[in-house]
Amino acid sequence: MSIQKYIKEHITLLGDSTYTAPGIPDKKLNGAISSYAPDVNLEYVVALKDTSILSNGKEGCLFLGDAVYLKTAFEKPLRLEYAAIESIVHTSFEKAASFGKTKTVENVEVFMKDGTSHNVTSLLLNVNLKGFVALIDGILAEAEQGKDFTNTSQITPLSEMSESVKQHYIKLVANFAFSDDQTIDVLEYTEIISLISRIELSAAMRLDIRRYMSNVDNLIPTEELLKTLKNTVEEGSFDILSKSLFKDVLYIFGKKNNIHDWAQHTFLCELADALSVTREEIDLIIAAIQHDEDILKHRKNDSQIKKSMKDLSAKAVAVGLPMAAIYFSGSVVGLSAAGITSGLAAMGMGGLLGFSSMFTGIGTLVLLGVGTYHGLKKVSGISDIENNKQREYMLQAIIRNTQKSLSYLIEDINGITQQLMVEMKKGNENSEKIQQLSNMLDMLSRGAQLSADKQNASQIEQVMTKLPATLDRDRLIGLTNKPTLEKVRQFIESCYEMKDATEEEVYAKPVWQLKEGLSLAEVENLHNCFSEIDYNKVAQAAFATATTKAKNLFR
Repeated sequence: MSIQKYIKEHITLLGDSTYTAPGIPDKKLNGAISSYAPDVNLEYVVALKDTSILSNGKEGCLFLGDAVYLKTAFEKPLRLEYAAIESIVHTSFEKAASFGKTKTVENVEVFMKDGTSHNVTSLLLNVNLKGFVALIDGILAEAEQGKDFTNTSQITPLSEMSESVKQHYIKLVANFAFSDDQTIDVLEYTEIISLISRIELSAAMRLDIRRYMSNVDNLIPTEELLKTLKNTVEEGSFDILSKSLFKDVLYIFGKKNNIHDWAQHTFLCELADALSVTREEIDLIIAAIQHDEDILKHRKNDSQIKKSMKDLSAKAVAVGLPMAAIYFSGSVVGLSAAGITSGLAAMGMGGLLGFSSMFTGIGTLVLLGVGTYHGLKKVSGISDIENNKQREYMLQAIIRNTQKSLSYLIEDINGITQQLMVEMKKGNENSEKIQQLSNMLDMLSRGAQLSADKQNASQIEQVMTKLPATLDRDRLIGLTNKPTLEKVRQFIESCYEMKDATEEEVYAKPVWQLKEGLSLAEVENLHNCFSEIDYNKVAQAAFATATTKAKNLFR
């Protein structure tokens, strides 16, 4: 067991208010580093014990892979390198107290290899002293077993890991795709390409993956790939990688099957056992996949996304699975880990995944404030459009990822076409090879069409985030009461349909809802029409609605 993993598994010896990376709250992590560990790279923080009265992390114990930092009120902070510690001793004795009573006095002394010592008792206020001694003793014992005191990043997503790690990860996903019918079909291939786009695999590695997926005979046994990954990735990171790998495989399974039937698939069951993924964790992974899909499927607004993300986070805490594991390779709908982190940061949830802002470029999206016209915007429906910024951002990122996937598929098509031309020049003796290449070319072409369809659908949804879901006909009539705007009004009305009233709504005002199945050209024209008549401007909207209502009342 690595030093980092040992600390994570035994940090609770110190008592309550303990946290492990990547699940350390931003407030506490920032408080600890700014207060008593200013030289620490936050990516190297393994665990934290918070003893501050205000729960701001400014006092307590901060553990790295090579040292621990200690701080309490009115005391100077102390840094102890594990490699410099000779031993640590806990002592206690009875001391006379008032009214003839006695009290137990405890001390913790750290003896260093250079002959010095530190009494750290006063620095361990509200810390279980015996537990602290046991933790340090355990760390030193792990070192005697050959483990190194090293610092490694605890919050690095897959896209920031080595090319070798990403290569083996993708090959494991390909092994699953091959497992049921010894081939990778067009849907599986397209989803794997989308994953490759999210984790930013280099051109050389993409070429290697393409060769790997071209023939089942190229397969490396799953056990061998897992062993290589485990030896390559730091132990703590491998736990997170394992859950992410199962999520990506499970998602592809769910594209063609009922995702809840995973236990009937031999490969998935064996993979879950090999990766030590529990049933509870799998249920959470399924919930996360459905959560991401529902954002687009049900067109959730920012408020709904924020609530559902908090609910998912609460479930993750209950199961004991870091949110970073769920989004280690990005979101299955086509968002990179950096994109998700940036989007959440814009919603005030930047620390939810535990990934460092140093790689995510947080701040790429700033949600619009409602401002002084909040009440009027709410009444006019304009605030509903402004509440779609996160979904719009997601769709923009999905479109970029799909464009990248499409370019990779075209790259593959060109490569296969060149091979096919070479084989055809050789004559009929290679007819079997020609047939294989032709079949693969056909699959890639259909994959490119799938990606193009996905991109088109995402572009439609992106434009729809700027369109009112329900049409205020009074406002529309007021804004298009000129003869030159009659066709504009007619086109807008043609894109909406009246909702059927229920028995309870017989006397309610008719509701005009945006039609389903509109083309990209139609939604773009619709958006242009709304812009032309200033439908979403507060003052114009309010005046037009009031004018139309007044005219109706007069009539």
